[in-house]
Amino acid sequence: MSVEEPTQQNRSKFRAYPHYFQWGLTAFCVIVSSAIVVFLLQWLPIIWTMFQKLLGILSPFIYGFVMAYLLMPIFNALYKRIQPPLSRRLKNGTRIAKGLCSILTLLIGIVVVGILLWMVLPQLIVSVFSLLESMDTYLNEISGWVASLLKDNPVIERNFLQLYEEFSQQIVNWVQNIALPQLVALMTGVVTTVSVLFDILIGIIIALYILNSKDTFCAQAKKMTYSLFSINRANRIMGRVAYVHRVFGGFITGKLIDSLIIGVLCFIGLRLLIGFGLMTMDQSYALLISVIIGVTNIIPFFGPFIGAIPSTILIMVISPVQAVYFVLFVLALQQFDGNILGPKILGNSTGLSSFWVMFAILLFGGVFGFVGMAVGVPLFAVLYSAVTEVVCSLLKKRGLSVDTNDYRGPRQLDPVTGEFVAIKEEERPPVSAKERRRAAEKARAQKQQEEQKKD
Repeated sequence: MSVEEPTQQNRSKFRAYPHYFQWGLTAFCVIVSSAIVVFLLQWLPIIWTMFQKLLGILSPFIYGFVMAYLLMPIFNALYKRIQPPLSRRLKNGTRIAKGLCSILTLLIGIVVVGILLWMVLPQLIVSVFSLLESMDTYLNEISGWVASLLKDNPVIERNFLQLYEEFSQQIVNWVQNIALPQLVALMTGVVTTVSVLFDILIGIIIALYILNSKDTFCAQAKKMTYSLFSINRANRIMGRVAYVHRVFGGFITGKLIDSLIIGVLCFIGLRLLIGFGLMTMDQSYALLISVIIGVTNIIPFFGPFIGAIPSTILIMVISPVQAVYFVLFVLALQQFDGNILGPKILGNSTGLSSFWVMFAILLFGGVFGFVGMAVGVPLFAVLYSAVTEVVCSLLKKRGLSVDTNDYRGPRQLDPVTGEFVAIKEEERPPVSAKERRRAAEKARAQKQQEEQKKD
């Protein structure tokens, strides 16, 4: 009895003061979390180096996953046509159809990329080197054109030409000493580096495995999800993954097709302008400009401007009037893309407003560069959808409306009824100095009235 009494007494104390245990547990978690954060900050450079090394080791798998993901629509289209007849005629028709569709899908992808490189790369190299070699001539032409415009203002002309000479000399030095050697090193490195070619080759093999076994991988992932989570939570997780796949797949595939079409239309339009005599630039520059327009068009919202600015400067070197023609042509092309072609291909695959599109591009572009600008919109759309789902779930638990329109206007929820009521004028906090003076005067008047009532 003497042994059990202290235990019973401790239990009664614990039941009387349960918050002591919660405070202690909270303090312990805070201390442990702080120690982990300090440890990570101290070892962050080493962790980042190890992470980069791990990415380098797994680069073939990354290449393979990206290839398989981009080629998945082609695989699905081929599989729908080939699998039914083979399944009816052969015992292992389904397995044979998967292998055959995987091989055909990779062959189609390799042939398309090879044809594009064979058509574009040689002309692109010629255009870039021709542009770099002619940089001095173009800068001199710009100098003469500006001098002819400012010939009636000798002081402005002299100051401008002095600044222009310094600027042009820096540009020429940058092109000759930095840009051209790096371009040559990049091109030769991409072609001759054995490790990159080896990673791409292994990536193709991995993509073949992924395409052939995608159903098995999906089944294994689903099996693992149901083993780790409850049925309801597992279903929500798989629904979220399906949504991510729908957003990313629809946006990236559609954007690539849209950019390819825009690049081809830009090349055709420039060749027509050259053919009608509205432009006198070399035809190889038309391909260079079209590639710039097509590649930058992958970036939503800012892509057309990013591609049009350097292209306009390039044409302005040849002729300012032709640059005006090019700007009008690009504006018409982008209007066609934004109002007709883009909605037809992409639709509203992300569900984001223009403000959040700009926010996602600037945020992820600043962190991850060009890749972040390209995939930032679908990535932010997924995060935005997850946050929206959490907010709506919390509102539903409190019995509140999830419709955004209900929260518009100067209204607030009544704590008693839970309904929206208009905010009274006196309940609004004063903002300007004038409103604060009025509020202070009103408070003094009310105080005087209360004192008079007491007297």
